[in-house]
Amino acid sequence: MASITRPLVLGIDLRSAPAYPTGVAALDALRRCHRVERVRTDAELLAAVEALRPQLIAIDAPLALPEGRDCADPACACARFGIMRDVDRIAARAGYHPFPTLLPSMVRLTLRGIALRERLTRAGLAVIEVYPGMTQDVLGIPRKGRGVDALRRGLKRHGVRGLPRRRPLSHDELDAVTCALTGLLHLEGRTETMGAGDPAPLMLPDRARAW
Repeated sequence: MASITRPLVLGIDLRSAPAYPTGVAALDALRRCHRVERVRTDAELLAAVEALRPQLIAIDAPLALPEGRDCADPACACARFGIMRDVDRIAARAGYHPFPTLLPSMVRLTLRGIALRERLTRAGLAVIEVYPGMTQDVLGIPRKGRGVDALRRGLKRHGVRGLPRRRPLSHDELDAVTCALTGLLHLEGRTETMGAGDPAPLMLPDRARAW
């Protein structure tokens, strides 16, 4: 394996529970892929973080509750504040249409994402929220719905190198690569923040640039 040219970014395409595979990918400053795989447990995710020592972790999952909410219980008084964050509404108005953060089918993913963010930030690690579909749209990369081969070629057009050739990559893994690419663009100063950015900013490639 080639030596790592830092900074290194770890992208995580998080799933709601260990029953489903989470994509993990690491890109260095030259956009070389140093790891791409699927894992299931938080312990496996944390082991990857410990092994790679990334400068930034970019996670595809809601990393905060809607404003005014202090839990996900629909019977709680805080439920009057709704199931969408301000950033969800901003993204929807921009045409990206993310799922509402506390849609019933999203609750487990949101809570897992928040718990992971809190654990990583307590360890002193930098974390951002990303949405690979949004990044793919801005960069002109086909989304996974158009096939993993087209997605892989789109990532290659944006300089991603070293993806495994001996096995097919899943859409989870390629979305994780997209997460890591977004993180690299962020470190290069080529992203914008959508929404208030607290407690973890939702970052996307700068839409004012010609990609």
